[in-house]
Amino acid sequence: MKKQRLSFEEFKALFQYAFESEEELQKEYHASLSMFEQLDRAPVPEMTDGEKATIFNRAWLERPQKVSWISTWIHFFKQPAVAFVLGIVIGCIVMSNTTNKHIDLAQPVSADPLLTVERTNYTQTYKGKMIEEFYPEFENPRIVLEQKEESSPPQRTLYGTLDNGEITVVWNL
Repeated sequence: MKKQRLSFEEFKALFQYAFESEEELQKEYHASLSMFEQLDRAPVPEMTDGEKATIFNRAWLERPQKVSWISTWIHFFKQPAVAFVLGIVIGCIVMSNTTNKHIDLAQPVSADPLLTVERTNYTQTYKGKMIEEFYPEFENPRIVLEQKEESSPPQRTLYGTLDNGEITVVWNL
């Protein structure tokens, strides 16, 4: 035997409680030394880089991992649904802090009605805020729906003005 792997004192310190007597301990020590001698003489085939990598990966994946409470929380927050909800909540908090405005969910009610309808015998006139939003380029727009007779189809016409009332617009829709 060229080099002694483990002295008897080191072997005794490691395995003193595993054997009942000193004789059994020495007997086991000599048996392990002979086993190491046989292993030293045994030929070892050369391994490829792929085989070495596979052995390393198996050993790395099978090693015992210490799980701490921090890694548990990190794993919890890495889940896609939790990360999405957390992103929405943090985004809302940041937006509310940056705008520093009170968010008023109740919209003020305007005194002007959105749409007013005036009816006569064969005509209906639509005007109001909704018509103004549809035709913002015209001033005072109104849509007139008129029927010449009861059986005739109704004709839609847009009335309005341009250039501060200087030009009157009549447009058949």
